[in-house]
Amino acid sequence: MSALDPIPHVVAAGSADRRAGLRRWLFIAVVGAVPLIGFFAVAALLALVVGIASEASFDPLLILMAAMPGWLMLYQSPLVISGAPLSVLPMLPTIGVVLLVAVASAHVARRCRLRRPDQAWPVIATMALVHACVGALFALLLVDPFSAVPVEAFLSCGLTAAVAATAGVANRCGLFYLLWELTDAYVWTGLRIGLLTIAIVVAVGASVLLAAIVVSAPEMVDSMARMGGAGDAVGATVLSLLYLPNAVLAGWSFVTGSGFSLGPQVVQPWQHTPGKLPDLPLLAVLPSAGAAVWWSAVLLLPLLVGMAMGLVARRVPGPLGRRLVVVLVAAAVAALAVLVLAVIAGGRLGNGPIGDVSFHPLRLGLTTLCWLVVPAVAMTWLGGAEEPDDPALSAFATDVFDEDIDPEPEQAEQDEDFDYTDLDDLIAEIPSARQESDAGADSASEVAAAEFDAEPDDEESASRDGR
Repeated sequence: MSALDPIPHVVAAGSADRRAGLRRWLFIAVVGAVPLIGFFAVAALLALVVGIASEASFDPLLILMAAMPGWLMLYQSPLVISGAPLSVLPMLPTIGVVLLVAVASAHVARRCRLRRPDQAWPVIATMALVHACVGALFALLLVDPFSAVPVEAFLSCGLTAAVAATAGVANRCGLFYLLWELTDAYVWTGLRIGLLTIAIVVAVGASVLLAAIVVSAPEMVDSMARMGGAGDAVGATVLSLLYLPNAVLAGWSFVTGSGFSLGPQVVQPWQHTPGKLPDLPLLAVLPSAGAAVWWSAVLLLPLLVGMAMGLVARRVPGPLGRRLVVVLVAAAVAALAVLVLAVIAGGRLGNGPIGDVSFHPLRLGLTTLCWLVVPAVAMTWLGGAEEPDDPALSAFATDVFDEDIDPEPEQAEQDEDFDYTDLDDLIAEIPSARQESDAGADSASEVAAAEFDAEPDDEESASRDGR
């Protein structure tokens, strides 16, 4: 075959097959690399903690064995350590692994050029199945003093990976657009405001936790001093940092009045039952005495969050009933997110003085819903709607267009000034125009063939000659 001959169809098909094969291998490599990255990250953290701890022997094999239950903790899989249940697991590593799976799924979708919603499900299902199988395998391989139920490990790892992969491919594969297409415009606006409300809720919980840390700083320093060596203090500090998202949720639970319980202790704005706790820096933020009178002032914080949500809903153009729908949807989204997080963060913490750790999910979800809905509805109903700057936006949102709004005034003027040509003159010019078009097409074909140093296709030339 000379250089001037066209590329055979078999060669082009082979190139496409090679690209498909490379994308397939890329997908397999990314899916397999994510669990390995999580496993070695856990092993590195354990090696760091054990290496700096006092009177601890560093054994690489034991570190790798301990990394398996640590990997299961990333996916909130319950464990049993020396007969003591452990289901209150740190949420910060879980957030990290969710981000890792989401980024990996987005990378696969981008490199494999996935654009449709039906193309997202293979990525989600593969990610979920791989992580679920690895979790079940690790649960079967655990030895004393660690143990786990393989079915629970399979479900928790698979569900966490599925949620993370869905978040990663949602934008690329058009899942957000599909949701937007299936929902009402005001429901979609409520979903967006609900996500903003979740961010405000997290900020309020973090602010309460930060205030508690500032107030209890001397007690936290004394707790780290009682650890003995510097390595033990660093290990306790790392453990406290891993549980920071759990503490942020506890801060929001406290300001809503629902409170939380650590074994026999109940922490609420108007009630606090002191008790014995493990000597950890993060637990030193809990007061050792009863509830103070000024604690009730924190109940203003969720009220302010609801008012802020109402102010945002006021800017939504449309009738009052539609804006109330926006408020209800946004509050329901925030309350549901808080309820799910409370279910995940609670559980058993060994057989020691703490025992059961509960954030009271149902009560927390209901109180969050009430704190958000009541002030938001009051702000939306009594404050009235804020007029948007663009009147066309208001008309589009309310499905009522103003007569003064002309969508295409320039196009209408052009249509009026159009000068029609006589139909007989147009018919007379058709043969000459067709000949000029054919001549231009032939010259363009010759120029293209000369430019690419290739001859026109035989079948195309025969079709022109036989016209």
